[in-house]
Amino acid sequence: MVLCETNFQLYHFIKRGQRMKRMFLVVMAVAAGIMVFSSISFAAGFRLPEQDAAAMGMSSAFVGQADNPSAAWYNPAGITQLDGTRISAGVIGIYPNLTHENNTVNPGTTDVSKRDVVLTPHLYLTQKLNDQFFLGLSVNTPFGLSTNWDPNGSSTRYVATYSRVETAEVNPNIAIKVNDDLSLAVGIDYVHLRATLEKKVFVVLPGPVILGDHNFRLNGESDGWGANAALKYRFSNTLQAGLSYRSRIKIDIDGTAELTGGPAATNAPASTSITLPDLLQFGVSYRATDNLTINADLEYTWWSTYDRIQVTSPNPLFNATDQKNWENVWCFRLGGQYKISDQWKVRAGYLYDQNPVKEQYFENRIPDSDRQAISIGGGFSTSNITVDFAYMYLMFNKRTISNSQADNVARPGFVDSLNGTWKSNAQLAGVTIGYKF
Repeated sequence: MVLCETNFQLYHFIKRGQRMKRMFLVVMAVAAGIMVFSSISFAAGFRLPEQDAAAMGMSSAFVGQADNPSAAWYNPAGITQLDGTRISAGVIGIYPNLTHENNTVNPGTTDVSKRDVVLTPHLYLTQKLNDQFFLGLSVNTPFGLSTNWDPNGSSTRYVATYSRVETAEVNPNIAIKVNDDLSLAVGIDYVHLRATLEKKVFVVLPGPVILGDHNFRLNGESDGWGANAALKYRFSNTLQAGLSYRSRIKIDIDGTAELTGGPAATNAPASTSITLPDLLQFGVSYRATDNLTINADLEYTWWSTYDRIQVTSPNPLFNATDQKNWENVWCFRLGGQYKISDQWKVRAGYLYDQNPVKEQYFENRIPDSDRQAISIGGGFSTSNITVDFAYMYLMFNKRTISNSQADNVARPGFVDSLNGTWKSNAQLAGVTIGYKF
């Protein structure tokens, strides 16, 4: 059974669907054992920077401050500020709102992605060994994706319908306090990723014999390894800075490609690879008064590692190479914390984040654009317990698409289906609870 040229290429897009974006999934963590968390998320590119409620309250401008257990993720060199044994765990909920105002296919209508709350858990553990050596562990979901467009009614259903990418990352670190001013840290990153990507395909056999719509699904999962390094330096009692680097991680993914829902149903093994980007973060923390701390972070993400997705399969129908050609981008974060009393703190922040997706490679699995966010938060602490909470409103700049390549070979009548105006926003709320032994 052979598909016509147009439909053969449509599979390539689902492969491109294999954009196995960065993703967010389940975690396993610790507290004298291992516990399992699960999640997916919605974020910059498909990275989720918000990994702790206290940091999120300051729009994650936290690399220079790094003074709670989540430093094990944001800047592991910061854990040298923490004595004893500390543990913190929490969750961040994300409620996205994605819309597409059509102007080519079904002009005048609006498609809306299904609005589901997704959860990204996190867990951190730090241990002071002695005055010089410290251990840290982070277990979280730093990449993820969840979008769900109507498989029967959306104008872009032949580009993408359902997308779910999940990751779990485990990152042990060792930090060294070189002297009272300088701390260094190194660590190893283990990432497990799995993804499910779907779209509609209109099947036509030579003749032509029209077999109609089928659902194409691509499933896969695998693991990858990377490394990280960090430093923290205190210039004075009021000014300190941090630097954190995380390496790219290549993941070779094995899975299955399937065509279902009609007489052309078939399946076969399929494999591809994806390289998660390097990340460099620099942060400065300034204690303006005894009660007020102001932070500024600048980060650079090497999204150029996400240049293409090449799928191979014993069934040549599923072989495809999909160009992504994402660009490296900057993000600026500004945040502050005010200590009201020995027990209470309040926080606020702002961020501006560039998007890595060029217009010609835009697609509705990640309807990305430059974004801004504002955040507020607070924290309560006793002698050994802390409770932090935060809220963030993420605003994506309106984006008008007229020249994407992702829908050039869609079903006749659905070419240029991505054209139109894309609007997105998301609300995030999180809580983290910590305990000091």
